[in-house]
Amino acid sequence: MMELNQLLEMLKHTPAMQSKQAIAHHASINTTCHVDSLDSLYAYPGDDTAAVPLNGQYILHACEGMLPSFVTNHPYFAGWSAVMANISDIAAMGGRALSVVNSFWHTSSEHAQLLMQGIQDACNAYGVLLVGGHTNIGVVYQPTLSVAIQGIARKLLSVLHVKPQQKILIALNLKGRFHPNTTYWKCFERVPDRILQSQIALLPQLAETNLAHAARDISNAGILGSLLMLLEATASGAQINLDAIPKPDDVDWFKWLQIFPSFGFLLTADANECEAIIELFHRQGIACAVIGETNACGVVAVQQQKRHGIFWDFNRQIFTGFCYADALKKLQAQSIQIKPKSQQESMLCPV
Repeated sequence: MMELNQLLEMLKHTPAMQSKQAIAHHASINTTCHVDSLDSLYAYPGDDTAAVPLNGQYILHACEGMLPSFVTNHPYFAGWSAVMANISDIAAMGGRALSVVNSFWHTSSEHAQLLMQGIQDACNAYGVLLVGGHTNIGVVYQPTLSVAIQGIARKLLSVLHVKPQQKILIALNLKGRFHPNTTYWKCFERVPDRILQSQIALLPQLAETNLAHAARDISNAGILGSLLMLLEATASGAQINLDAIPKPDDVDWFKWLQIFPSFGFLLTADANECEAIIELFHRQGIACAVIGETNACGVVAVQQQKRHGIFWDFNRQIFTGFCYADALKKLQAQSIQIKPKSQQESMLCPV
C-alpha cells in the first residue's frame, strides 16, 4: 500500500488538480459590491451552478465544456458526458434539470452525428429536453463541444451553507466500470431510464426536506479535489477518514480518488440527519457513508488507519480562488445588527 503522505502529494499534482488551480490565476471575483444578501452570492462562481431567485424559487444555470481530445477520440461518450455532468451539477445544487442547449465544432459529419446521438440519448435517459444549439462542421475546425443546462430549485444545497461541525458524506454508485484509459467511472450503461432519474432526484429531495445543507458533485478533480471545492467558498477545513470512502476492492486508492463518476456527490449535513440520508441512497442502490467532519481551521486533514496527513491548507494556498468567507461574515454582521436585541443574544449565545 502506498504511504499516505506520498498518496496525497501525488493527488495534489494530477493534471486535473492543476487545471482547477489554474482558475485562480485567470479569474478574480470582487464581492465588495452588489452583495447585499445570500441570494445575491448564489449567482457567483463556486457552486456547481449559478442560482438566480425568481418568484420564490431559483433558476439554475450551468455549462460544461469537453476537452477537444475527448471529443475527437470518444464522440458519443463526450456527448453523453456533457449532458450527464450538467445534470449532476443541477442536482448538486438541489435542483431539477429542465432543458439543454449545445454548441459544437467538428471536422467530421460522421463523428458529429455520434456526438449529437450521445447528447440526445443522455437527454432521453434523464428526461431532459434538448431545445437547440449551434452546429459547425468544417475541415478548418478543431472538434469542440460545450453544453449548457437550465434547471429549477425550491431550496438550494449551496457550498455557501457549509459551517463547522457538519458531517461530510459521500454518495457513490459502485455498480460501474472505468471507461478505457480514463478516470471516468460509468454507472449508467444498461440501467433503465426510470432508475437513472430516480437516483438523480435524490438530491433535490434532500434539499426540499432539509436533510442536507450543501452538496458538490464529484468532478474531474476527483474525490479530494471536489472536496476542496465544497469547502473553499467558506474557507472551511475538514477531517477525512479515507477508509470510510466506499471503494471496489480491485481498485487502488490513487486511481479511485481521481474518479470522475457518472453518479457521485459530496454532501454536508447535521449528525442527526446522516442515518436518514444514507438510507435514502441505499434504497436506490447507492453506497453512502459519513467520511468526515467540517471545521473552521481551513486545513483538510486525512486519516488512513493510524496514519495522518495534510492534503490542503487554505490558510497558505488557494485552490480555485472562489472564497466568500469575508462576504459571508459581512452579511452575518449586517443580519445581527438589524435584529432586535433579544434575537441578537439568542444568536450569539446559543443554548
